[in-house]
This record gives sequence, C-alpha cells and structure tokens, in this order.
Amino acid sequence: MKNKNIILLLFIGFLGTIGCQKKAEKHPAGIAFSLDDRYLKEWIQLRPLFKKYNAHVTFYVTQFDSLSPQEIQWLHELESDGHEIGAHGAAHIRVLDYWRGSGSLDAFFKNEVEAEVVSMQKAGFRPVTFAHVGGQQTWFTDQRLLRDYFILLRDVSMTERVLPYFTLKRSVFAMDEIYYHFDQPDPTVHALLIDQLTHITDAQLRDGMIRAKNTNTVLMMMGHRPLFDASDEPYGFDVKKLEYLLAESHKLGLKTYTMAELARLSSTR
Repeated sequence: MKNKNIILLLFIGFLGTIGCQKKAEKHPAGIAFSLDDRYLKEWIQLRPLFKKYNAHVTFYVTQFDSLSPQEIQWLHELESDGHEIGAHGAAHIRVLDYWRGSGSLDAFFKNEVEAEVVSMQKAGFRPVTFAHVGGQQTWFTDQRLLRDYFILLRDVSMTERVLPYFTLKRSVFAMDEIYYHFDQPDPTVHALLIDQLTHITDAQLRDGMIRAKNTNTVLMMMGHRPLFDASDEPYGFDVKKLEYLLAESHKLGLKTYTMAELARLSSTR
C-alpha cells in the first residue's frame, strides 16, 4: 500500500510538472522590434515587408506636435495594420541632460512627457509604452513614468560600448537583458540596437533568435532610420537586415510582438 501511495504521488507530481511547462509556454517565443524617432517617410515604406511576414512592431515617435497631417495619417495606417505607436519624448531630450539644464524633474515630465502624450492623444493615439532618449534610464524617473503614464519603458543595449581606456564587447547570445521573460515580467526593458554603428552581423542576430526559441523568451531589438540604399549613416539600418530578421524568425517559428503586447500578455498570466 505504501508503495502504491508513493507511485501515486510521483504521478501527480509528474502531471503538475507538465502543467507548469504548458503554462510557461502559454505565450510563444518571439522577437519584438521597435523603431525610434520620426522617419515616417521610410517607416511607411516598410508596410509591404511587415505584411509579407505578418509582423507587428512598435514605432516610438518623437516631436509629435511637429508632424505633418500626412505623417499623422501614415501613423494611423501603421496602427490599423496592428503596429503600436509609442512615445519617445516631445523634444527628444535626455532626462539627465534636461534635469541639469532646467534644474527641475517636474519640468521634464510636463514638457517632455505630458506634452508628447497630449499631442498624441489629440491626434487619436493612446501611447502606453515609452522609449528612453539616449539610453538615460534612471530608477527615480522610471518610477514616476510607470506610475503616471506608461506600462512599459524601453532602453537600449549594444554589443559594443566605448569606455575610458577600453571597449566593452558582448555577444548577443549572452546579453540577458535583451530577452523578455513572460514568467518574470519587468516593465523596464532593453532592446538590442542593430544600427550600422554597431556592426552587428546576421550570424549574431540568428544566435539571439535561437536563444529566444530555446528559452521561450522574446528577443527585443531596435533601430532608427530604415536604409533602402547604400549609406554610411550610423543611426540607420539596412532594410535587408530587417528582412533577414523577419524571414529567419519566421523559419524558426518565432512570433512577432509589439512592446505593449509584452506587458499586457505578462499581466494575464
């Protein structure tokens, strides 16, 4: 009888383990790509590419109040395709630079954050995620941004950073902060910069996608200006690289997510 009880307990434990695994895999592995600033003319040209792979991304718009009616219409078209329109600051000023210049964090929130949100709302958008300008993410500003305005904040990570006396190099596969875990949600995240200044290779990006697939996580990436022709612009990325990302992620069975989806899906677990 005792042996039968032990076997029963082991069987129940096995079923519980299977149940936990299924729960952990409720949301499939994927990639989340975002684009920053206000390259509307180039962004709208990406629509056929995104539709080809049924991909949805996040566009973080800055200086919204200076957009033309045509540019605002393009954003509505992108949103109607299922893409997210997020906020990236009214004047594209780094928070610490603003603070040092004005001496007031209240002024930053009023003029850089609230002004952007209000402008977007007047045009019919409801931004729920925010991309930090220049990677200036601080815990005390994040607390207020999350409390009063947004559900997720995105910063930037790079494979190489030039520091005094040496250059710090990291592999995409080992950069833990660029992988989103649904079972360990964090409203402050980092995305891997793929602009030309990083010299990142397709092989490195594929390594990242493979890690995401194997760990049931989401590889977060970002860029600025899509480049359709040869260019040496540092804060731009070759559209062919984006197509490689989408094609390879499709082959690997990875889903594409917007940044808002990551936060909302985590809250439904």
